[in-house]
Amino acid sequence: MRKVNQNGIMLLIVVLIFSIFFLTIIGRFMYIQVTGEVHSVDLVAYAENMRETNTTLQAERGKIYDRSGMALADNRPVYNMYAILDETYTGNSSVPLHVEDAEHTAQQLSNVLDEDVESIKSRIQNGIDNDRYQIEFGSLGQGLSEAEYEAIEELELPGIYFEQTLQRYYPNGLYASQIIGYTGYTDDEEQTQARGAYGIELEFDEHLTGKDGFINYQRDSYGHQLRNAEETVQSPEDGFDIHLTIDQKIQSFLEDALTTVEDAYSPERIMAGVMDPNTGEILAMSNRPAFDPNTRDNIENWYNDMISSPFEPGSTMKIFTLAAAIEEGVYNGNETFQSGQFQINEHSRTINDHDRDGWGEITFDEGILRSSNVAMAELLWNKMGPETYLEYLEDFHLDRMTGVDLTGERIGTISYGGPWEQITTAYGQGSTFTPMQIMKAATALANDGEIVQPYVLSNIQDPNNGQLVEQKDREVVGDPISPDTVEQVKDLLGQTVTEEEGTANAFALDQYTTFGKTGTASIPDPETGLYMSGGPNYYFSFVGMAPQDDPQLLMFVAVKQPDVDYRYQGSETTSYIYRTVMENSLHYLDVSPDQENITHTDETTINDYSGQSVDAVTSELTELGFPVDVIGEGNTVEATWPTSGSQVFTNQRVLLRTDDQMTMPDLTGWTLRDVIALSRMTNIDLDYIGSGLVIDQNIEAGNTFSEDRRLVVELSEERNDSEEDEEDEEEEDYFE
Repeated sequence: MRKVNQNGIMLLIVVLIFSIFFLTIIGRFMYIQVTGEVHSVDLVAYAENMRETNTTLQAERGKIYDRSGMALADNRPVYNMYAILDETYTGNSSVPLHVEDAEHTAQQLSNVLDEDVESIKSRIQNGIDNDRYQIEFGSLGQGLSEAEYEAIEELELPGIYFEQTLQRYYPNGLYASQIIGYTGYTDDEEQTQARGAYGIELEFDEHLTGKDGFINYQRDSYGHQLRNAEETVQSPEDGFDIHLTIDQKIQSFLEDALTTVEDAYSPERIMAGVMDPNTGEILAMSNRPAFDPNTRDNIENWYNDMISSPFEPGSTMKIFTLAAAIEEGVYNGNETFQSGQFQINEHSRTINDHDRDGWGEITFDEGILRSSNVAMAELLWNKMGPETYLEYLEDFHLDRMTGVDLTGERIGTISYGGPWEQITTAYGQGSTFTPMQIMKAATALANDGEIVQPYVLSNIQDPNNGQLVEQKDREVVGDPISPDTVEQVKDLLGQTVTEEEGTANAFALDQYTTFGKTGTASIPDPETGLYMSGGPNYYFSFVGMAPQDDPQLLMFVAVKQPDVDYRYQGSETTSYIYRTVMENSLHYLDVSPDQENITHTDETTINDYSGQSVDAVTSELTELGFPVDVIGEGNTVEATWPTSGSQVFTNQRVLLRTDDQMTMPDLTGWTLRDVIALSRMTNIDLDYIGSGLVIDQNIEAGNTFSEDRRLVVELSEERNDSEEDEEDEEEEDYFE
């Protein structure tokens, strides 16, 4: 009996436990049913969130235009490819929506993407073997063009899908690349989009960057939008458009001229800019080396040298020394001084003219034409005084950044501690300035003594409604000199171009009057701190304007260490760029010529001589001033270097290849540029040792050779030309 009671009690306890457990579960379900929450999580909201999906509507980055409305930076659609591998994605569809056949898919994609079949197949098969829902294709499937996208779509490959996005691109490639800059990418929790990383793209990134929109809707387990589901759409807000003062046509003139000099002279650096001196608008600006912002491959120079690379400008600084002396009333052009050398006293260091012996006792006007350092020393030390001149450097804004609306601007240093530094600053040594500082100061010569602010932004526009967000206009920021001083300076600088004694004869334009100042400055050796010597080791520069009476364009150009044999050849590079760009730009702007045509004799165009007599062609080119070398023993010209139609300087070597077996010329004294030309013309491989001029060659002069030979030359900086040695000594004294 007791055992039965015990069993009943145990059964009652078990029933009671299960009843409590059951009631607890029922109660929990009833609580969830009534409240819709689990652990403070709203299940209704959670379910809706799981069903909801957001699709980003990418905002378009603002475009960058030149002054005529031509796009310099634009956006184009690109496509990122991915593959869905999970067969559940197909669901009840009558056609497969996932990748079924990895082999077939890989074969079809390889035809479009020019990729190995096995490489594509392995990506897909690896995803299938690892039960991946979907895969991407890395760089192979990123940024596909519209043509590639359409070609793959036409294949109708199951499981291959695309995500469209916008890619920044630059229609003109390297043109103005260091002004326009480029974009990079940011990746955060909300969006992935291009952001400015350099140049205008960085400077005005806040304006260019738009605000992405979105589409919100509910979906089923397969990702398809539910029928009759609510849809929320937030439209994207595109970024503002940037309109620059850059003129694409003038920029093209500049880029082409820089490329010509770069190819012919292989300089270390070139920097050049064109400005409207009346308004301060920058119409063109470029540097070499440059880069293509679409690829950004092998960038050699991360700086916009026009604003970021101060250097000792040399004699272009004499513009401001002359202007200061005239403004102070201490300049008398007819007064004479003893040229050649200058000393403060018998114990001081000596200032030398570039002609060490000078030109005897000459007037200050002639000293300006001859670019006399002694004239500058006399004006600063004995006429104005260093303190007064320093005030003019400040008035010309040469003591500060220009404030141009570009990223990366740096400022030079005015070395003015003692008498030597004060005097050398007057003719452009010791102190450093950027080209943009010099251009800004020079605008005073086009505006009756007023300096205008340089700028590259014309306006910012909202593309959604066409309204202007910001507008730039002419701004006067200083007035260091009077209109009378301006006219005297322009007249003297004009004579440096037109008079026989002038140093700027090579810069005369064909149909326009012009004025300006040359500069030749030594370059400090970063290892020793001493100035380098030798033909190419200078900054060759020029700043000038045209036409003279009413300047419409201001241009600065500097070429660092071009491949020239002698110092005096350096102006070939700067004068070619200046004349080519200024002449073409003035005609393009419909500026009326103000002088009769001037024919330049230092450059010409190579005719098509193929099929003509070697002797006749050699005679013709020699009369034109070209050194000519014949490659071969034939009587008929087969090809020339430079090629026909090329515009070249009359002292440039011309090679004639004949219709017979090629013969090796004597390369002694040739520049590396000339030897490279020979290699390209004859298709012979080239190796070289050293730098400077050729002193030895492995294929003896007069020997025949074929394309399968390898030419090896040795070059040396040592020169036997006593005249050049003397010039270098003079330069060292001049710039010490």
